[in-house]
Amino acid sequence: MRASRYSRRMELSLSVLSIGLLVLVWQALVYLHVYRFAYIPSLPQVVESAKDYVFSSDFVSDAIASAIRVFVAWIIAAVVAIPLGLAIGWSKTFSDLSLPTLELLRPIPPIAWIPAGILFFPNIEGSVVFICFIGAFFPILLNTINGVTQIEQTYFRAARCLGAGQREVFRDVVVRGAMPSIVVGLALGMGIAWMALVAAEMIAGQYGLGYMIWRAYSLAQYPLIIVGMVAIGLIGAGMSVCIRLLGRKLTPWQNR
Repeated sequence: MRASRYSRRMELSLSVLSIGLLVLVWQALVYLHVYRFAYIPSLPQVVESAKDYVFSSDFVSDAIASAIRVFVAWIIAAVVAIPLGLAIGWSKTFSDLSLPTLELLRPIPPIAWIPAGILFFPNIEGSVVFICFIGAFFPILLNTINGVTQIEQTYFRAARCLGAGQREVFRDVVVRGAMPSIVVGLALGMGIAWMALVAAEMIAGQYGLGYMIWRAYSLAQYPLIIVGMVAIGLIGAGMSVCIRLLGRKLTPWQNR
């Protein structure tokens, strides 16, 4: 128990130290006018800008709108990509039928789908969620497929020797065996969904943290850009922590 507490404290201390070093390097580069870092806002300027924005209703509405867009897109991507990935990894025939098409679409970046999203959906909200869905879909899909294909054949033979049918093998071997990779895909999908969101809101959005960053750039409010970036980082990190906690619940055998 003491070792576990010490490990947590050490992990927290190193995390705080890492962030502190990042801020220290940032400030040193700004104050020493290294290359073009002299044009980057300093920490006091960012803090002053954050006071006006973070405690306003605009920040609350922007943050909630962006978080909801990412979360909805991530949920839809997970609901579609996980069963599809399990089926592709489990069935050679289904893989040969569907994987070539998916591999053709995968290299297309989410931002390239923005015009199509605007055409497909009559409202801004739907198009932004669609772009985030594209960003989250393929990491979840590919990690799910990889999780299935990496399962050792010994587990399949053992399950069949114990009298398990196809349904039991799929449920207890395929799904459970792929679960660690699925959790990794969910985390990656969440991060890329945030990247896609910022690009989508800059071009197609009317509100949200990404749109706020673009508006701040247009108005030369550079400290506000850093505020928006930090807000996205904090919200995204919070979502990632939730995914890790979910992963521990879904893969309890890895916590031993």
